[in-house]
Amino acid sequence: MRFYGIGSESRVLEVLQIINDGVWFFEDTKSGLRERLDAEQLKERLKSILSQIESWKSQMSFLPKNTAFVFIHEPSDPKAFKIYDTSSLGCSSSLSPPRWKVYKEGVEIRE
Repeated sequence: MRFYGIGSESRVLEVLQIINDGVWFFEDTKSGLRERLDAEQLKERLKSILSQIESWKSQMSFLPKNTAFVFIHEPSDPKAFKIYDTSSLGCSSSLSPPRWKVYKEGVEIRE
């Protein structure tokens, strides 16, 4: 499954408008939380995370404004998201596991 990095939170909000139905799963890999959400609950949860990302970008002057924290499988038909936090930043050749994973029922995300 290929994911595309989206560096603009406003673009991610546009992608969220495409989501109208379905059962979604939200995982916080740091806390171990896993929730089952409907489309509206999912949108609200992701909007909250996007707000947090915008806050990081405004508070951390070293962080370029177009840094991608949100990666989406097929932005034109989103079925899965990987969202990273600031602990993923650095000089590593690979990303650490995502902080949050969001996926539609029946979709499998691999690390």
